[in-house]
This record gives sequence, C-alpha cells and structure tokens, in this order.
Amino acid sequence: MRKRKDFKRREGVKSARLVVIAAEGRNTENIYFESMKVSLCTSDVHVEVLHRDSNESSPENVYEQIRKFMSEYNIEDDDQLWIVVDKDKWKDKMLSAVAQYCTQNDNLRFCVSNPCFELWLLLHIENIATYNEEEMAALKMNRKVNTQNTWLKKRLKDLTGHYRESDYDAMALLSHVDIAIERAEKLDTTPTDRWPQSVGTRVYLLAKSIIGRKDNI
Repeated sequence: MRKRKDFKRREGVKSARLVVIAAEGRNTENIYFESMKVSLCTSDVHVEVLHRDSNESSPENVYEQIRKFMSEYNIEDDDQLWIVVDKDKWKDKMLSAVAQYCTQNDNLRFCVSNPCFELWLLLHIENIATYNEEEMAALKMNRKVNTQNTWLKKRLKDLTGHYRESDYDAMALLSHVDIAIERAEKLDTTPTDRWPQSVGTRVYLLAKSIIGRKDNI
C-alpha cells in the first residue's frame, strides 16, 4: 500500500488545522473561498481549495475529489474536509448517499445550499427575511429569467452592479460575512437535518470554521 504524505500546512504553524474544500462549481465557490483564505483565515487554520478541470460536478464527483485527497495525505483528527454542493438539480437519493458517506468519517462535512451557493452570496448584502411570499417563491425556484441568468444571479447583478459566476468581487462581499453568517443561521431552523429542506445554506458553518468561530461546527 502506498504511504500517505504529510500535507504541508501553513508555514511556521505545524499544528494548523486543515480545512479542505471541494465544491460543485468550478468558479463561484473557489473565487469566494480563495478570497476568504487570503483575507479572513486565522493563523491556526490552513485552507486548501481543491480545483478541477472537468465539468463533472455531481455531489458524488465532489465527494470523490475529497476521497482522493484523503487517500493521498495524512489527515489529523481536527482536520475538516468540506463537500460544498447545491440542492437545486440533484435528487434526494444522490444527496442522501453522499450524506451517508460523511456520517462514516468524522473529518467530513456535508455543506448544502438550497437552492444554490448564490444564496450564500446574497445573504451578505440582502436580508431575505424581508421578502414577500412571491419573492421567496421566486428565490426558491431560481428559474432562468433570461438566457444568461437565473433569478439569484440576476438579483446579485442588480445589487452589486456586476456579477458573473467567474467574475465578481468576493472581497467586497466578505466585509459583510458576519451578517451573512447570522442570516444563514436564522434560516437554518432544522440544523439536525442533513441539508436545508427549504431555502437555506450551511455555508455559514464552513465560514465559521475558516475564521475560527467554534460554535456549531
């Protein structure tokens, strides 16, 4: 059996806790977490964002990316490996399978946004608790409103002036990460469920882990 390697952690902090992130999207999530790594990561946390070249983005493929990392490197007890996926287009059966894998390993974290990761971005700049019934339904369905944008993408573009999956100002959003955490936590009314059954996102738990907040991680 091939020997696993020690992962090179933050220079000068050999005991740094490792937070590994594999996400469904190739651009949006990576832009955000790479920016968070640079601007908000505490000195005792090392964030590693996994990138991929293929378009294979199912929850099972994201899990496989994490599993491959675990097979190559030694993982410490307090390390966390996060599988970041959307609910929108995936069947419950597929999500359940990946959630089950996560329950079998204490290092794994299953991080689902319903309907998608853009909800987490929106919570930095808008309180959806003020939405009326029609607006909330539109957010939940997140249908395409034109050839390029879903409802959430258009909302982010309207509020920020510029938004594309591969090009947006994550640093500007991160200045409001504390309020995003607070808003997401209030939406998570059933935290023992494996993922949000209605509009919600568990990315707030990952954000807490990166910035060193210990509660509910």
